[in-house]
Amino acid sequence: MPNSLIDFRDWSQSDLKKIFDVSFDLEKDSSESSPLKGKTAALIFFEASTRTRVSFEQACFREQIHPSLLVGKASTSLEKGETFLDTVLNIAAMGPDVIVIRCGYELNLHAVAQKISKPILNAGWGVSSHPTQALLDIRTLLKQGLQYSGIKLLIVGDVRHSRVANSHFELAEKLGYEVAICCPENFSPQKKVKRFDSLEAGFSWSNAVMVLRNQFERHAQKNNISENLDCFKVGLKELKNWKNQGWLMHPGPVNYGVELKLDVEQYQNNLILKQVESGVWIRRACLHQVLGYK
Repeated sequence: MPNSLIDFRDWSQSDLKKIFDVSFDLEKDSSESSPLKGKTAALIFFEASTRTRVSFEQACFREQIHPSLLVGKASTSLEKGETFLDTVLNIAAMGPDVIVIRCGYELNLHAVAQKISKPILNAGWGVSSHPTQALLDIRTLLKQGLQYSGIKLLIVGDVRHSRVANSHFELAEKLGYEVAICCPENFSPQKKVKRFDSLEAGFSWSNAVMVLRNQFERHAQKNNISENLDCFKVGLKELKNWKNQGWLMHPGPVNYGVELKLDVEQYQNNLILKQVESGVWIRRACLHQVLGYK
């Protein structure tokens, strides 16, 4: 089993399925003790985050791991000119048992992993990958009774700039579920993947739909972004016309009125908050896996 979880390239199908198994075992276990008690974790969040950061904190607390948190540049030596890499190397030198990192293009996490001996958990890296998000998404669908081979996940919206989508493309190849996209051609990824031009066609194919936030901060050109994606906005009307009446998902944060209409909260198969719940279980399981306790 790989030492770090940066992406899925070195993880086997059995390794990945074990993460899900551990997450479900943890959910069933009412014991208050943990084999990870007394371990330490450095949570380094160079980018803004709510769900990922807090769920990693909750995962640490529930496993009785002591977390130390660095958020953004303010009040750190980054303000004095220290590089992002040097910041990580200095924190690693303090001896945490695991390092969780969220970053943009400032770091290459694979290169960082070669420089330190402790395991790294990728909490979101530029547009490259967000593995724990993809894992929690699939866990959420498994909780609804779907099997890996039965999942047909449609990813809608700003796919080109989505690290979540990239992780699903990787994870689907490992676990055997199907992924397609629904977006304008100029928002498609460079990777070859099944694409639908309309919500109607995409919905007819899928049994789960993941709508993405418009990643405005990652766009080189800001003009006409909303107009290009307007016809891919999902609301209750589109969901009620979905003959499969499948599962609605979103990795967050949701910009209601932009990619999702306000009335989607009325849809009975809305799993957005269930994804958030799954996030804590998956991140607890990942801590167990990279620290070698399950």
